[in-house]
Amino acid sequence: MAADADHIEVLPPGDEPGRWQPVVGDVTTQLREYFLDSRLLPTREGADRVIAEAHHVLQRCNSPRSNAPRRIGLVCGYVQSGKTASMTAVAALARDNGFRIILLLAGVTTNLVIQNRDRMETQLREAAPEWTWLMVSNPRLPNGLPPIEGLVQEWRSEHYDERDRRTLFITVMKNHRHLANLAALLSRVDLRGIPAIIFDDEADQASLNTRPNDPLASTTYRKIEELRDTVPTHTYLQYTATPQAPLLITRIDSLSADFAELVSPGDGYTGGQEFFRGPLPLVETIPPADIFPDGQLLVEPPESMVRAMQVFFTGVAAGRLQPVRSHRSMLLHPSRATDTHRRYHDWANALKDIWHRTLLDHNEPDRPELIEEFRRAHTDLAGTLDNLPPFDQLLARLPVAINQTAITLVNSVDGHEVPWQNGYSHILVGGEKLGRGYTVKGLTVTYMPRSPGGWTADTIQQRARFFGYHRDYLGYCRVYLHQEVRTAYVSYVTHEDDMRARLTEHSGRPLQEWRRMFYLDERLAPTRRNILASPWMRASLDRDGWFAPKGPQNAPEDGRHNARLLSRLDGLDFTPHEEYPRHSYAVMYLRDLYEQVLVPLSYLHENDALGLCVVNCNIKTLIENDNDARCLVYRMDAGQPPRVRQLTNGLIPQVFQGRSSAGAASYPGDRAFFDQTMTTVQLHNLHLQEGNNHIGDFLIIAIRLGRHKALLVHDDP
Repeated sequence: MAADADHIEVLPPGDEPGRWQPVVGDVTTQLREYFLDSRLLPTREGADRVIAEAHHVLQRCNSPRSNAPRRIGLVCGYVQSGKTASMTAVAALARDNGFRIILLLAGVTTNLVIQNRDRMETQLREAAPEWTWLMVSNPRLPNGLPPIEGLVQEWRSEHYDERDRRTLFITVMKNHRHLANLAALLSRVDLRGIPAIIFDDEADQASLNTRPNDPLASTTYRKIEELRDTVPTHTYLQYTATPQAPLLITRIDSLSADFAELVSPGDGYTGGQEFFRGPLPLVETIPPADIFPDGQLLVEPPESMVRAMQVFFTGVAAGRLQPVRSHRSMLLHPSRATDTHRRYHDWANALKDIWHRTLLDHNEPDRPELIEEFRRAHTDLAGTLDNLPPFDQLLARLPVAINQTAITLVNSVDGHEVPWQNGYSHILVGGEKLGRGYTVKGLTVTYMPRSPGGWTADTIQQRARFFGYHRDYLGYCRVYLHQEVRTAYVSYVTHEDDMRARLTEHSGRPLQEWRRMFYLDERLAPTRRNILASPWMRASLDRDGWFAPKGPQNAPEDGRHNARLLSRLDGLDFTPHEEYPRHSYAVMYLRDLYEQVLVPLSYLHENDALGLCVVNCNIKTLIENDNDARCLVYRMDAGQPPRVRQLTNGLIPQVFQGRSSAGAASYPGDRAFFDQTMTTVQLHNLHLQEGNNHIGDFLIIAIRLGRHKALLVHDDP
């Protein structure tokens, strides 16, 4: 991308019908410079990337000079990755290109609404003179009407220069009362033909219809629809890091997206790859003995929590010896129950007080033991840090680090806002309010004994506040998790990579045409079921990792198309099996099998088609990891007459021949012919008949994947 401050390289419109070319004007260029000057985006490359991706998003929105029907886009980022910067850049571009209204649905909690509103308003006012914006929050009748009526007059007047036309920026809480108030206000003004962008932040939360099969939709969903009706000429942009719910709702839903775009994290971002696949040992499992159900907590805090706090305070002491650039924080997220929050809050305060007093009192008998515990915490951090100050140097700073750390209870019942301005280091204790969308400044240590609950993938991922821009101090980061939650995060990383890769492959095409299918651990549900009009299903192989079609005759040209593809394997150099020479085998490149045979192979029976899809998706991943991977191909009963298979309800009950009645030593059965180290293919020549009706001979394929991941499939129309 170009480095010239007056020119930002953007993508061409592409071939999608209706795609247009937004102008990168003064507001967007000034926003880019503000990102750099404020170090919100510390590198020019990173700032240019945000602007270029925002430009690509706006390209797929309706043009402000178009009378096209309203449009919906899904914009997918990562947890804690800077989605607000993307929304701000899209808003700046919208201002440059003549959009009149920017509407932000900012969240369901007051702290999240304030956080996102303040960020976007501050940044946009830096990008253009503040009088070019009319910024209001949760407006309502009657006071909100006169200013908007005045704006509509200047938007429609021929006597205003474009630079004198202001942009309306409205922030509204995603609450049915606030949405209804705003809809009532805007309905009093004729906004037909006035181009608008509506941002739905955390779009998978609260916006979607939780009663998809009922005649009356859920309240917040209805109020969003009423609000959209008051702004007829708009594009609705759904921003989220967990797009499972928006992707899986029925495609005829009014909030089903027309297109999807991905936004990449900025420089210095650390996410699932660094924590769960990276080289540093940053994640530790909380022992089962330290995890207690709500209402059954012990009097003393669990040992793992004690160690986590000692690691945190040691890191704070080290941070205070360096030039202070940001905060250092610890997050205690034990449960959704507020009574449990209070207990952990009390434990944290008690440990803080006793450690501070003990370290200051050289006559305290427990002081030597406590110092050794902190020394072990120092050794732990030294394993991931090359420049950690010596322990004796940190020991002198520990009392200050401990005493000046603020501990704040943050929940919706008896919690408070975090007083960031009053200290360098903080410990936050809470649950749901510290989840989705909330930014914990300078987070280094997370202690989360909470279980996975219903094993809902998007919910678990949204609790990952420990993702974020931690590259400069990643070695100080530690995450303590429930064992099952740790397992869920490891699986989610694969799921997220696969989902984003599939969306990338589909980029530029209508999302309605995208088949909803991706890897997901069998224990995880993609999202809550109450938003889905029809259920999703899992497509997997049998317990031994085999796929074999049960209805090979249900295929194009009654199976002849597949037979021609499989006959391509006849040219391999087969060798008779040493012990069972009626079978022969050969080795070939897995990519050749995939490209020449498996991709064009086709089955019309749903289960066969899904099974083949599971095979192809997994093999594609294997090839991406090892382009030279081989596979083993067996010709079963080569040169022998076809085996007869009697169909039941049109399907083969069992493709494989079982082991001999004389025992496995005589013949172990077809399933025994595979290689543990590579994908195995078997070619079976079968004669199919149903009753006295002879259907014909079929050459069919059976494939074994030693390890495979199941696919989640949701093909709701």
